[in-house]
Amino acid sequence: MIAECGTCHTRYNIDERKIPPAGVKVRCKKCGNVIYIRRPSPQPAVPKTQTVPSEGESPATTRSTISKTGPPPPVVEKPPSLELPKKAEAERKAVEESVERKVHLSETQLSDEDKKWHARARRLAKALASDLVLYNKSRVEKGLKDGTLAELLGPEIRRSWDYYCQQIPKHIVDSTDYFKEQLNTIVGKGMKIFK
Repeated sequence: MIAECGTCHTRYNIDERKIPPAGVKVRCKKCGNVIYIRRPSPQPAVPKTQTVPSEGESPATTRSTISKTGPPPPVVEKPPSLELPKKAEAERKAVEESVERKVHLSETQLSDEDKKWHARARRLAKALASDLVLYNKSRVEKGLKDGTLAELLGPEIRRSWDYYCQQIPKHIVDSTDYFKEQLNTIVGKGMKIFK
């Protein structure tokens, strides 16, 4: 079966035999969106219908027919909504557009080596933020609900930040906000929690 990411529309060919009956959540490799996949329901067999002879018609002239309509179309169940509230979605888009504008303006003046480092810094920041959500899912949900996200994930965020600073040159760390922007986009679900 084919599963499609609702955000970036990337399609994946999935062996439906490997999908559990209750369905499964998977993360899109391209954009990181969570996709909910359910096994398609089995097709019911098409029953044979037999024509009943009308009055005055002999059974010999009655023909057995098979329904030509075919099986009914499969019922496609819509997965639970994974969309953010409108305000949070608008904030997330504004952050992403702001980042793209800054990156576009600044990268026109960069050397090829620095461009590679900027791209690596963005990828690493996104991966670290995604890992924070992946390994601390219940705390992220609780923190978003209670408004205590920064306190609940403080030590993990500090470790991720230290690792980021070790891997990326200091002048890029000091001149960009990639790490903070990915925390707000991925961990904060588009809200400006980390300033």
